[in-house]
Amino acid sequence: MEEDAEKFKVSILVFLSKYEEQKTENAKLSPKSHIKLPDLPLSTFSSKFQEFENFKSQFMSVIGNNDSLNESQKLMYLKSALKNEAALIQSDQDNFDSLLKALENRYENKRAMVDIHIAGILSINKLHNENPTQIRPLIDTVRNRMRSLKNLKLESNSLSDAIILHVLNNKIDKESQRLFQLSLTTTQVPSLQDFLWFLDLRCIQLESVIKSDFAEKSIPIKNKSPSGVNNSRWKSFLTKDKNKRSTSGESNSNQGQKACVICNQFKKHYVYNCEMFLNHSPLERYELCKKHNICTNCLNFHPSKSCISKSRCQICSSFHNTKLHRDKTDVSIPSTAEGFTDTAPKVNSEQCFALRSTDNKNSKPMKYLLSTAVAYVNGMPVRIILDSASEINFISSDCAMSLGLKRNRIHSSVSGINGLAQDIKYETNAIISNKDNSFNESLKFMVVPKIPSVTPSCNLDISKLSLPKHIKLADPSFHKPAKISMLLGAQVFFKIIKADQIKINDSITL
Repeated sequence: MEEDAEKFKVSILVFLSKYEEQKTENAKLSPKSHIKLPDLPLSTFSSKFQEFENFKSQFMSVIGNNDSLNESQKLMYLKSALKNEAALIQSDQDNFDSLLKALENRYENKRAMVDIHIAGILSINKLHNENPTQIRPLIDTVRNRMRSLKNLKLESNSLSDAIILHVLNNKIDKESQRLFQLSLTTTQVPSLQDFLWFLDLRCIQLESVIKSDFAEKSIPIKNKSPSGVNNSRWKSFLTKDKNKRSTSGESNSNQGQKACVICNQFKKHYVYNCEMFLNHSPLERYELCKKHNICTNCLNFHPSKSCISKSRCQICSSFHNTKLHRDKTDVSIPSTAEGFTDTAPKVNSEQCFALRSTDNKNSKPMKYLLSTAVAYVNGMPVRIILDSASEINFISSDCAMSLGLKRNRIHSSVSGINGLAQDIKYETNAIISNKDNSFNESLKFMVVPKIPSVTPSCNLDISKLSLPKHIKLADPSFHKPAKISMLLGAQVFFKIIKADQIKINDSITL
């Protein structure tokens, strides 16, 4: 019995041993062991001081501390990783340690590194809009620079936090500055970390608003009609054209698209980019907004009173869009002159001394059609007036701002009628063109607060005019009062005016 028991015990041990061997073999043949990982690219150094420490750390981990490589191989890898100026550095001896030491002597310059990182914080661009895509890079830049300074054994303290916070607070937009001050509950100086946490939260809030706003504009809300037919109600800058129905001859590209409520064109543009909308006067734009239930502040499709946008008019800071801004003088006055309607906007004649005059002996103002046109700057239509008697070109400050033109500070003055001089503080450059870009000209403009004219002084009834069908008007809305944003002088006047003239009647010549 004992012998049989011993044999059984041995057979069990042999079986368990074979089982463990099979288990180990299966583990070796596991699919995971055959997965080929991608090769790690060798890091390179492009001779920038701020990149050397990171390059050195990665290179030493992969190559420098690799015992399977000899000194010659390490030297070859190091030379192949150096770019630009660093590739020209010579060492005392032609070996790996000597070249690495030469690089350390050149690029481990603590003073230069500190200057670079501090300059990186101070040179952050100022933000003008409450946009998370602009705020997040600011946060990342500051944290990266501060981490790099900490790696250089420079610890931040309450004084450095206060200085950097002051710099950054002036870099963010006005609304974020205001909200940050409101978030502080004590008179103690906040830390830099508190400020960055606030900006993180600010980005999350702005992203949530943008997402919800986008969803509200673009997601159709299905409503069941009494007849059981589904109707789609869209909240969007582009809405369905209620007056047009698709036909078999309509192009496939237009089917399923929505037409602009202003111009009824199947073009992907917002209201504030609509050419027809921009060609109207501010008063007419306001009426269009009211007609189509467009918010007069952000030009979105919701009631103005429920608008959550913090943006305001860039001219007067009132609760309306800059494109709807009207001067205080733009009020209606009665007119009995033939060919004019009763809704003429009033314009102060003293402000427009250079463009329109009034005969004191006659109660009727002298009304003339001035040479106006619609030019394009950065793809945006701008109403201009042509003045062959002006030696320079002018642009209003609000127009320059809305077009995003860079202004250069100058100290100059211009003289007008009676020798009246006006100081000019800024100038800018812009390329103007016509609609089809067959004409374009790079011009320098003097920036003035405003070009004081609305022309014509009132609406003109052109229904009785026989305008030629074969010509394209430079200003299709020449008969409607509208603000002038640019004045083009003699430099370009005769390049624009063509030789041919078409006489419409005794008072109008095209």
